[in-house]
Amino acid sequence: MQQTPYFIFKPKILTQNYLEFETLCQRHLKNFKICYSVKTNSSPEVIKTLNRLGSNFEVASLNEIKLVPKKFVVFNGPCKIEEELRIAIKNKFLINVDSKSELEKIAAILKGKPAEVSLRISLKDSKFGFDEAQLNSIIEYAKSGNIFITGIHFHSGTQVNLHEYKANLEKISIIVYFLEKKGIKLKYIDIGGGFPDKIQLKNLNLSLENYLSAINQHLNKFNVTIILEPGRNLVCDAFELITKVNVIKENFGRTYAILDVGINLLSKITLSAYKFTKINKQDKEINKQKKEYILAGPLLFSNDILGKFIGNLKEGDLIKIENIGAYCYNLAWDLSYNKPKIYIER
Repeated sequence: MQQTPYFIFKPKILTQNYLEFETLCQRHLKNFKICYSVKTNSSPEVIKTLNRLGSNFEVASLNEIKLVPKKFVVFNGPCKIEEELRIAIKNKFLINVDSKSELEKIAAILKGKPAEVSLRISLKDSKFGFDEAQLNSIIEYAKSGNIFITGIHFHSGTQVNLHEYKANLEKISIIVYFLEKKGIKLKYIDIGGGFPDKIQLKNLNLSLENYLSAINQHLNKFNVTIILEPGRNLVCDAFELITKVNVIKENFGRTYAILDVGINLLSKITLSAYKFTKINKQDKEINKQKKEYILAGPLLFSNDILGKFIGNLKEGDLIKIENIGAYCYNLAWDLSYNKPKIYIER
C-alpha cells in the first residue's frame, strides 16, 4: 500500500473531458483553438496527455513556457519580463498584451520589425488589461511601433454563472464592432476560461453546452478564430487525493478527525467543492449511528480545517478526496510536509 497522502491521476477521465469539450466546440463554433490553462494543473502527465489529444496551451510564466510544446501557445499575464517576451516573440506565441508598459517592451525588442499581438480587455475594475477608455491611445501607440493588433482577450472569472457570462460576451461584441470601425481586422477572440467544473455546473443546473451555445450566439457572427482556455472543467475530476485519519479527538464537545493533509494541499482559493468519501467501509457500519466529524489537517494553524464528514471514522481509515484536479497540485505548499507523489491510474 502506498504511503499517504498521494494523488491519483486518471488520464481516461481527462481524455473523456477533453474530447467532450472539443465535440461541443465543433458543434457550436466555426473556427476555434483549445488552449489548456497550464496554471490549473501543470503535472507533466497532464501536459503529455493533452498534447497527445491535440490541445494547444495557455501559459503565464517562464516556468510554464518550459513545460509545453512550442506549437500554438497563448501567453497571458500582467507581469511579463523581457526574457519571457523574447522567447514568446521568437516562437511566435500569441501574446495577450496587458499594459502599455508591456507594449513598450515588445516594441523595444522588435526595433521596428512588424509583429502581431492581442490586447487583454478588462470588463470590470481589476489589475488586468485595458479598460475601454484606453483603447484609442493604445491602438495609436501600437501603430506607431509597427505592431498590429490582431486579437482581443478577456476572462469572465472563475466558476462564473451563465447570466454574467452572456453579459460579458455582449460587451466584447460591442468592443469588436468598435475595433472594426477603427480599421482593425481581428484574427482571434480569446474568451479565456472560467468554464465551471461538473459539480458547479450541477449546482447551477447548467451544462457546458449552455456556455458554448452562448459563445455561438454572440461571437460566431465574426469571421475570427475563437480561442478557449479551459482548465478546471478538464482536470477537476481527473485527480483524487488519498489521505489517512491519523487522530480522532474530542474538544469542546466536537469530534475532530485529524488527517495527514490540510490546507497545504486543499487551498480554499481554488474555489472547488471537495468531496470526501471513506474508502474502507465495513458492512457492520451500515446500522451504526452516524456522527459528525470536523476534518482537520496536520498543520500548526487553527484555520487548517477542511470541512465536515457525517459517518463513522476511526484512526487508520482512508479518505478519498475528489474534485481536486484544479490548482491543488500547483498550489501545494512544501510546509512541514513534502508534496505528495502522483500515481497514474492505468
